[in-house]
Amino acid sequence: MSLSKPKLNPDTTLTLIKDIQNNVNNITVMCIVLEVNTAVLLKDNHEVRTVKVADSSACINLSVWDEPGAFLYPGDIIRVHRAYASYFRNCLTLYVGKNGEIEKIGDFIMTFNETINMSEVNLNAPPPLPPPGANGNTIGNARRTGIGKQNIKPNTFKGNNGKSGPRNQMRTERK
Repeated sequence: MSLSKPKLNPDTTLTLIKDIQNNVNNITVMCIVLEVNTAVLLKDNHEVRTVKVADSSACINLSVWDEPGAFLYPGDIIRVHRAYASYFRNCLTLYVGKNGEIEKIGDFIMTFNETINMSEVNLNAPPPLPPPGANGNTIGNARRTGIGKQNIKPNTFKGNNGKSGPRNQMRTERK
């Protein structure tokens, strides 16, 4: 990720913040920085900042890692390339990944909408996706998803003393 001088490309399609959805990749937005929160230092010596940005349609939290975040100030007009969106703590968040880029293209004068906040807490947010590269055959995923377990039909288990159900088929009677 880098913070660079303007490299305007007329072929780049801009996405409005109100149109950003969960698990969408390769997002390009032009927005104004409204707030820059203090950096949080992680265990591996990386720092992460949450930056509130807005365009004419809505506002959203932007997560910026390491050095580029130190160069952002309220009032900066930026263009974010190759970003992706996902939920973090039930809030839709825009991320600038390793291949992402932030361009500072101006200062202060831009119409924005702060009343529609795409990063408001959403208690109906979908569960997070498994990390990239997860193949689904790990022990942790088997426990969560039931991979490798016997399919249990609903209402067939009647308890330890019952005569039917899959658990009785797996255990022998104790005497």
